[in-house]
Amino acid sequence: MKRVWGHVLAGLSLVAGIATTGSLIAACVHDDSTIFVNGVLAPQFVTPGMVCTYTPDPTQLHITSGVLDIGITDKYTAEFLVGNQIVPRGDPNQPQSETSFAYIQGAVVRILDVHGAQLTTFTQPVGITIPPSSGTTPGYAPIGVEIVDFLTTQSQLSAVTGDRTTTLIPYVRFFGTTLGGESIESNEFGFPITVCSGCLVTFAAADVNPKFKFPNCIGNSTSSTTSTSVPCSIGQDFPVDCTNCSAAVCRPNQNTLASDAGTGTD
Repeated sequence: MKRVWGHVLAGLSLVAGIATTGSLIAACVHDDSTIFVNGVLAPQFVTPGMVCTYTPDPTQLHITSGVLDIGITDKYTAEFLVGNQIVPRGDPNQPQSETSFAYIQGAVVRILDVHGAQLTTFTQPVGITIPPSSGTTPGYAPIGVEIVDFLTTQSQLSAVTGDRTTTLIPYVRFFGTTLGGESIESNEFGFPITVCSGCLVTFAAADVNPKFKFPNCIGNSTSSTTSTSVPCSIGQDFPVDCTNCSAAVCRPNQNTLASDAGTGTD
C-alpha cells in the first residue's frame, strides 16, 4: 500500500498554462492547435457526501498517473482540463456573431493493458462549451470522463489478488465543433492507472479488531468520523480511512483468528 501511495504523491505537480455511448462517432479534423488536453486535475478532499468542484484555472494541481482500488469502486473517472486556442475574431464595430467557442460533444476512450494490448474502446457523450483565447491565454474547461468502466475492472480482478497490482493505460481524445460549425478534435492523451484491490484503505489502531489476523474495521477510531474530509472520488488516487468507505471492503468478514497465526490469543 505504501509503495502505491508513494507513487501517487510523486505524480502531483503544478501546471501553468496550455487534454458511454458507442453510437456516437467522432468524425473530426485532428488539429492539436485548436483544442488540446492540458492534463488530469488532482482529486479534491471534501466532506463525505459532497462532490468536487473544479474551475478552468490552469494552475490547479494535476496528476500524471492514477490509482484505482477495485476493492472499493468499479470505475475510474478523470477530470480533464481541456483548452481552446482559437483566437476571437469578432469586431465590436461589426454586427456579426462570434464563432470561436468550442463545443465539446464527446470523448473517445481506448484502454490498453500493461503489455500494450487494447482491451476495449468506447465513446462517452460530453456537453461542454470552452471559451476562446483571451490574448495569448487559451480558454479552459474541466471535463469529467469515465476512463475505466465496469467491464474493464471486472476483467482485472484476477490480476490484483492479494498484494498484486497491474497497470491500465486509457487514451482519451475529445471531439466537437466550433460554434461556426467546423469539426475539431484534440490530441490523444494517455493516463496510466495502477490497479489494486484494497491498497487505498487505511486502518487506525483503534479500528482494528485484535482478535483477527487481518484488518477488520470496527469503527472505534475517534479520529475517523463522518465529518472527516475524504477524497471526493473514494477508491481513486488517495487513501481513505476504513470508517469512511463501504462495509464490504472496510469491514470484511475475517474468520481467521490472530492466535491461528501465532500473533495473539483469541
